[in-house]
Amino acid sequence: MKFMIKFFLVALFYWPCTSFAEQSKSSIEIPTTIQKSFDQPFLVGSATLKFLGMKVYDIFLWSEGAGFSYNKKFAIHIKYNMNFSREDLAQRSIVEIEKLHELSKEEKEIYLKNLKEIFHPIKKGDEKTAIFVPSKGVTMFHNSEITGKIYDQKLSRLFVDIWLDERGSYPAVTRKLLGKEAL
Repeated sequence: MKFMIKFFLVALFYWPCTSFAEQSKSSIEIPTTIQKSFDQPFLVGSATLKFLGMKVYDIFLWSEGAGFSYNKKFAIHIKYNMNFSREDLAQRSIVEIEKLHELSKEEKEIYLKNLKEIFHPIKKGDEKTAIFVPSKGVTMFHNSEITGKIYDQKLSRLFVDIWLDERGSYPAVTRKLLGKEAL
């Protein structure tokens, strides 16, 4: 069984298959974590990631006020439709970061440890939110409960770039999140 899960995870992240939700911005409910953390939450974009016809997750990019910028507070909110272990999430995050940026062996070990500390196992239906505040880092939530913070400024940016850098594994998802393609 463990082999099948590992095989599925490897295939999931390397198989170039994405699909996107066609919802209007007005029909998307503002998550509780976003409501509590933002004065004027603005939905920048959203997408659905599918693998072999199965929905993996819905992802949303929220910003403080209209538009997106790394210079103002924003949040990446994910609603999962599959289960993932804490270790798999952390390892996959490091793999995705290394696709975009070179890490030293020491950085990789430190970042992996930090991510394992703030991630929780994901069950179908769980929600994860990463709130990025410039010069303060990222605060992580699991089902609206705070799970930890990334204080390291470099890791904070590298982590959110997993979804926001168009050179990542799913550039079409990134374009949807950034509002570059219509919802």
